[in-house]
Amino acid sequence: MARAIVMPSMGMYTEEGVLTAWLRAAGSRVTVGEPIAEITTEKATFEIPAPEEGILYAVAAVGTTLRVESLMGYILQNGEPVPAATNASPAAKSRVPAHVSSVNNQTLPAVGSLRASPVAKRMAARYHIDLKRVMGSGPGGRIVEADIQALIAKPEPVGQASADHKTAERSPMTGSRRSLADRLRNTLATAASTTLTREAGADFLVAARQRLAEKLGQPPSYDALFIKLFAAALRERRELNAIIVGDTIMRLAEINVGFAVAVPNGLIVPVVRNADSSPFKDIVETVKNLTDHAHAGRLQPADVEAGTATISNLGSHGVDAFTPILNGSQSVILGIGRIVQRPVVRNAELAIGHTCVLSLTFDHRVADGGPAALLLDAVVRRMNDEQFFTTLL
Repeated sequence: MARAIVMPSMGMYTEEGVLTAWLRAAGSRVTVGEPIAEITTEKATFEIPAPEEGILYAVAAVGTTLRVESLMGYILQNGEPVPAATNASPAAKSRVPAHVSSVNNQTLPAVGSLRASPVAKRMAARYHIDLKRVMGSGPGGRIVEADIQALIAKPEPVGQASADHKTAERSPMTGSRRSLADRLRNTLATAASTTLTREAGADFLVAARQRLAEKLGQPPSYDALFIKLFAAALRERRELNAIIVGDTIMRLAEINVGFAVAVPNGLIVPVVRNADSSPFKDIVETVKNLTDHAHAGRLQPADVEAGTATISNLGSHGVDAFTPILNGSQSVILGIGRIVQRPVVRNAELAIGHTCVLSLTFDHRVADGGPAALLLDAVVRRMNDEQFFTTLL
């Protein structure tokens, strides 16, 4: 019996994604769990595995925006017809030959009569491109987003783009970059964002990282340390471990801290679940694995789901302070500046000590400045509490 391939849920707050690639050609024999398609959401690009072994039949075209549970295609068995409910052309509805067993044996034609995907049409209109002049690379010669991008990316003579500006390169805002831009714009438009900034002593943090390196075999990342610090502070001050759904503030039982990772064309925020109660060595390992998977493009939907708060660390880029933007419907994000030696006053005397600037952005709809300041203070107090770091060893 034909097995439908549908757009999976990519997290609590993701309702749609764009089919950016079929990783196997139509007509290929695939095995269960084998990556067959690539979906890009506002959070990341994910590989979709085959739900069972059989022959891949593609329904959705590359570039199509799909809502959760939308039909992408089918896994068929030898000789099995495409289900009648599919909006396929008569040729596409023919039976799969029984001898089909590999990608080279048979390539099924794509379904649908449209010559261009909706995304390609919108991009073509935006850039005044005549679709009649475009050679489609999608199934059945269909024009897809990549075809329009290729035209836009072609170099043009300097000065022809505008009478006032000389254009060296055009980069259409598409895919994950467009999704990220839309999400951040929506956050800024809906949340009552306010940022509190405070300089914090970091001597105990730096010393603890060195001691932890001896126990763990290598220094833990500062991301791992701040995830633990932030999670412990959120456990003490739970007011901002919350989201807004409609007109309801939902304070959450779990403390799951996401951390921003830079990837090509955007950011991805993997999540460390139960960061307040997890052993620190587990957090270190989880952060490393999730970071490696993010850079390799191998994150799974579960890796970015259910975050309740986020950290964003630009200290490694030499940034002292910045204003982080809230992540989706979350109510709080902690921005971390570089840790550097600066003049400090200790016991009325001038000395040199490690400090960093922390910037806490919060949603004023969820809590006022007082609770947010107490949350930031809870982070700073732990940074200067040697006993806190002793419990991590």
